[in-house]
Amino acid sequence: MLPSVATLPITVGVGAFLVRERRLLVVRKTYGPSKGQWTIPSGYVERHESIVETVEREVKEETDIVGRAGPILAVRNRVTEQVNDTFLVFRMAYVSGDPTPDRTEVSEAAFVSLAELTESPESAPFTRAIIPKLIDAAGLHADPYQPPPAPKGPIAYRLYV
Repeated sequence: MLPSVATLPITVGVGAFLVRERRLLVVRKTYGPSKGQWTIPSGYVERHESIVETVEREVKEETDIVGRAGPILAVRNRVTEQVNDTFLVFRMAYVSGDPTPDRTEVSEAAFVSLAELTESPESAPFTRAIIPKLIDAAGLHADPYQPPPAPKGPIAYRLYV
C-alpha cells in the first residue's frame, strides 16, 4: 500500500523566470534530473526564509545576478513515494549583474534566446514547456494584506491573489 501524502516529507522549491531582452536566464545544474541541460535557476526554501527571499537568494548564488521577485507565474506539485514537492515559479525583474555560474551547483549561467530554448534538446523538458505558457502570464501578485498581530505570529506572511 502506498503511503498517505500526509505522511510524506513536504518540500517547497522556487524557480526564477527572469527575461531580459527576450532572453531567459538559465543555468546548467551539476546534479539532478536536469543535469547538464538548460533550466531556470532554482532551489529549496530554507528554515526561517520566505519564498521571496529564497528565489532572490538562489538567483544570486547560482548566477551572480541580482533580481527582484514579482508575481508567482506557476505552481508545479509532484508527489512521489518519497516526497510531496511543491515548486513555485516567480517572474523576476533584472536589477544588476552578469551571469556567472557558482561552479558548484551550476556549471554554466547565461541569458539564452527564448526561441532557442523552446526548440533546443539542450533545454530541460520543463524549461521548454513553461516558456510559451509563462512569457505573457500575469500571475499571482503579492497582496498588501497583513494578518492581525499574534503573540507568536509568523516570521513572514504573504498573500498572493
